[in-house]
Amino acid sequence: MRTTSYGLLTLRVLLLVATAFNTAVAFGSQTQVAETASKTLPEAWVVQASAGLDPRAVDALQRILGSDRRLLALSAYLRAGDTLAERWSWSRQQLSNYPATPEAKAASADIDAVVGAFAAANFGFTLQVNRKPRSLEIQIARWNLDESVGTAAAALVAALEQRFTGNPSTPNTDQLQKALMEWKPRVATALAAPGLSAHGQGRAFDFQVERAGQVIAGVDVALASQQWGAAGWTQKLRAAVSAGGNHFAGPLQSPFEPWHYSYVPRPATSDGSR
Repeated sequence: MRTTSYGLLTLRVLLLVATAFNTAVAFGSQTQVAETASKTLPEAWVVQASAGLDPRAVDALQRILGSDRRLLALSAYLRAGDTLAERWSWSRQQLSNYPATPEAKAASADIDAVVGAFAAANFGFTLQVNRKPRSLEIQIARWNLDESVGTAAAALVAALEQRFTGNPSTPNTDQLQKALMEWKPRVATALAAPGLSAHGQGRAFDFQVERAGQVIAGVDVALASQQWGAAGWTQKLRAAVSAGGNHFAGPLQSPFEPWHYSYVPRPATSDGSR
């Protein structure tokens, strides 16, 4: 009798354990499915919203790491619209040909004029600048690692999920593209979307202040106010640009980059065939 009661008790315990285990497994499976769906949805949005996009932009998207960063770049490509083709970064062949072009030679001379004016007005300090256009490969590599891009990309995905997840029907392509074009980050990213940077066509240059080979005011957005604003280098660079012929427009205001100036090529040196 005792043996039978003990056997029944053991069986009940085993049934309870099995039920609890199956419930946990089922719950875990549901959670995994939800997490998988959450991870794949942004990628599906990338595919859907990139329909009809310039093939060069599609290729760039494929080299960007993470669907969130792809969506952020895609939003910029969609906003560029018909201007994307004329703004797109030069090919390797165009980059190779650039130094010999009249515009490149004029830009180098205009940079020299700014550097000379700055040195004359600020004894012991010099300006350094990378005169090479920024290739698409470099732009993509920086986009994949930049912290401000990651923050904005995560915010974009969260906004899209809030807008579309749980709705009775999924968004069509027009609705999704419209949402991407309308969304704006609260704080501007430190980089333009790969392919759309003015650096990619030799139309932007970053200056930095040095003394005896040491960087005094560099190109770190987090240090812009401290290194440039407080020390007065923003105004001093602007004065040198003006004294050097005023062939540069700037500095960039959003995000605030006192070192970043757009180059305004002279009509006689501008080559529209590139």
